[in-house]
Amino acid sequence: MIEVNGWLIEKALRPLFRKFSLLGNKVFFDNEDFPITKVLEDKYPIIKGEFEKMQDRLNDFAPFQEMSPDQIYISNDDKWKMFFLKAGKIRFERNCQEFPETMKIIESEKNLISAYFSVIGPRKMLMPHEGPWCGILRIHLGLQIPTEGKGCTLVVNQQEYRWEEGKAVVFDDTYEHIAVNMTDRNRIVLFLDYMRPLPWPLNWLNHFVVYMARFLPYFKIPIQRHKEWEKKFYGEAA
Repeated sequence: MIEVNGWLIEKALRPLFRKFSLLGNKVFFDNEDFPITKVLEDKYPIIKGEFEKMQDRLNDFAPFQEMSPDQIYISNDDKWKMFFLKAGKIRFERNCQEFPETMKIIESEKNLISAYFSVIGPRKMLMPHEGPWCGILRIHLGLQIPTEGKGCTLVVNQQEYRWEEGKAVVFDDTYEHIAVNMTDRNRIVLFLDYMRPLPWPLNWLNHFVVYMARFLPYFKIPIQRHKEWEKKFYGEAA
């Protein structure tokens, strides 16, 4: 039944997961229900400090469409780049070595299963799209958010949010959304996947699907490509 990029199982489960979500069916969620958001905000200076050493290598970060070719409709140029720490609990060990304190924070919350730095370049819009799995909520922590001009905006299900440096936001990305950077500088966030709080047996089903997803080409190919990119980034032999 599973068909990724059509995600038949996801389309079938989406209304069920939303209906029985322990925190309700929302577009944006209350940070108070996610204690990790306060931890992220409190530790923002540490995370930002570790990221600063990568600032001169942003151009070498992995372009989204090269890592995930099935999703080229979202971004077809090199203005959306990423730097993965973990994906579906699969760690990118060499990258993690560069962010020891950030990884301690991430690993302190068992429900955080993916983490990467997302860089949207100047004058760039990510086209309308929906997240692939309703069992995941997204958390963004603003690291570098230009505010000049029209600034940077996230629009989810027609609800607008403006990122702030040092502030976290939790949202359901299976609603159609866009991300826009209308400035002349990079917008940078720490992008996290959080397991949606669900009652049993839906929580068991959620964990099962997330685990099995790593074996599907839709997810397996980006993970393999990013591991190959990781070796090149550090000049290591393949």
